[in-house]
Amino acid sequence: MANNRRNSIANSSTHRSRQKKLTTKSKFGLILAAVFVVIVAISVVVIARLNPPLPPLHINLQQPILDEPTATVEQAQKWARSRNATETFVELAPIYWSLAPNYGINPVVAYAQAGLETNYGRFGGVVDATYCNPCGLKTTQGGDDSDPQAHQRFPDWTTGITAHLEHLALYAGAKGYPLENPLDPRHFPRLLGTARTVGEIGENWASSDYYANLLAELIDRMEVQHVPGQTAYPRSSTLVE
Repeated sequence: MANNRRNSIANSSTHRSRQKKLTTKSKFGLILAAVFVVIVAISVVVIARLNPPLPPLHINLQQPILDEPTATVEQAQKWARSRNATETFVELAPIYWSLAPNYGINPVVAYAQAGLETNYGRFGGVVDATYCNPCGLKTTQGGDDSDPQAHQRFPDWTTGITAHLEHLALYAGAKGYPLENPLDPRHFPRLLGTARTVGEIGENWASSDYYANLLAELIDRMEVQHVPGQTAYPRSSTLVE
């Protein structure tokens, strides 16, 4: 009888010890869960502040080609990376921002068009990155779209971008154009002033119903990129919804 009582007391003590251990583990688990929730919440807040949601899309077909920059080069590079651009294409942005003001061109328009024309540096057609041709310019003689020889090959990206800007400036009717000795191989006087806005690029450069709208969308998404610690440039004064 005494042995049974001693066993009962021992079992009861063991049970209480196990319960105490389980209670301690449960409390520790709850603390870990609470800490995890707090970390996740803080991470969400930080990410939201660094990458706030973009505002609604605005399609501005009246945006002029000849204009001050409407985005920074940092915004442009962030936009390019968001499009899974090649690093080579990302590195072209500073060249556009350096050269475009010399032609009175908004680099946002030119860089967005380069993204559209080159598939953000991935290309995929008869032209590849070795052409250093950011906008699909053909030779003076021209030719079929499927003919690699019909497309101009430039010695480096700076030359190719310069030719692109000259071509855009001619279309936009920039003062002093056409140039006497352009790098642009298709610097035809008949093009002067035929595309002064993003909408007119679609009508005269690409002759495509969707080209201008897609280009305007890319421009808008570049202009609204958030770069921490940086004040965005004002968007075009001709903005329409």
